[in-house]
Amino acid sequence: MRTKFIISGILVWITLNLSCNDAVVFKFTNAVCESYNKSWIVINNCRLHAISRNKTVFNFNGTVLYPCNDIFIEAQIFKKANGYKPWLFKTNVDACRFVKKSYIPVAILVYNLFKEFSNVNHTCPYVGDQVVEGFYLRPELLGLTMPTGDYLLAMTWLFNKKKTLITNIYFAFKEDL
Repeated sequence: MRTKFIISGILVWITLNLSCNDAVVFKFTNAVCESYNKSWIVINNCRLHAISRNKTVFNFNGTVLYPCNDIFIEAQIFKKANGYKPWLFKTNVDACRFVKKSYIPVAILVYNLFKEFSNVNHTCPYVGDQVVEGFYLRPELLGLTMPTGDYLLAMTWLFNKKKTLITNIYFAFKEDL
C-alpha cells in the first residue's frame, strides 16, 4: 500500500515537471546589428537560425580591429504594447569592469544566458573575432518569471566613449500553464 503511494507520487511529480517545462516558450524572434564605425568593428555575421518551432539560435561574429580597453554598454529592455515601450530596466555597464567583477544583477542574468556560447569571457583589451555561436534561450536559466509578451533588448556599445555598435535582440516569452 505504501509503495503505491510513493510510486503514484513520483509519477505525479514527473508529469508536473514535464508539463511545466513544455509550457514556457522563450525564443528569439529577430536580431539587428549595426556598426556605426566600420573602421573599428566589422560585423561578419548577425543572424538567427530556426532549429525547431520553439528553438531559434543566434549567431554573431564581429571583428574588433583595434584593441579596446574602454567599453560601455547602454542596455534597455522594451516590451511590445502598441509599439515597443520602455519596461523593467535601463542601465549602463562598464564591460571591462563587469567581466572582472560582476556588479549589476540584470547584467549578470543576461551574461549567464550567453556566456557558454561565446568567447567574450575574458578581460580587456578586446581585439579580433568576438563570437556568439549557437546561442539559444533556456527558461531554466532565466530564474524569474516575466509577463507573457514580446520583448526587445536594445544594447548600444560605446568604444572609447563613442557609439560604435548596436545590437537589438527581439525575443518572445510565453508562459502557458
